[in-house]
Amino acid sequence: MGFFKKMVQPIVNNAKGKAGERKVNSKLNPLIFDATYNKTINNLMLVDRYGNSHQIDHVEIRSNGIFCIETKNYAGIIYGDEEREKWVQVLGNLKHEHNNPIRQNKSHIRQLERVLGPSYKVNSLVVMVQNNADKIDVPYVVNLDDLKHYLAHYDDGTKYNRKEIDGIYETLKAAASRTVSSREHVKSIKENQKKIDKGICPRCNGKLVLRNGRNGEFYGCSNYPNCKFTVNK
Repeated sequence: MGFFKKMVQPIVNNAKGKAGERKVNSKLNPLIFDATYNKTINNLMLVDRYGNSHQIDHVEIRSNGIFCIETKNYAGIIYGDEEREKWVQVLGNLKHEHNNPIRQNKSHIRQLERVLGPSYKVNSLVVMVQNNADKIDVPYVVNLDDLKHYLAHYDDGTKYNRKEIDGIYETLKAAASRTVSSREHVKSIKENQKKIDKGICPRCNGKLVLRNGRNGEFYGCSNYPNCKFTVNK
């Protein structure tokens, strides 16, 4: 039974993830925003200079900013914050741990900013599809039902016109990798994890060295500052 669950669970998780992404995509429809001009890219795949692939759920480009959106379709009660390495999912008497999606989204934002250049700021946004973000005290982790309001009222002073929105969209579409399949992306993730387990930096193949930081011990690449890859202990 355990073996069967181990084989089936990734398929179930993938299906839930895709279902959540479809719900977020429907919310990003410009008709829902009262014809607000926007451009959306779903499942954007970027490959970095080390050959690693990065799959981004959604990029929303609007007059008030660029948003890198990570979708999570978790059931139950979710506990987490910006710094915690793992978020906790509570389902009845059961608890499950998941990687912190904020940290995951930071790596996606780095790739977007690498493509767009220093003139553009990319905002992080995590959407909880099952509307269970109430235990997560982070302003940019929102319920699906609040997505429209958050995007419509976000204001950091950014103002893009239609020409700029179109330019950002075309730049990202041009950078998108059409040679990496989802299967190859998953394979890349597994290979990177194997390198980390062996103490090898997955970006540049340097050595991972134990260091002390503001939030405790972590492993950083020996090729710092040329390579800034880190992983928690």
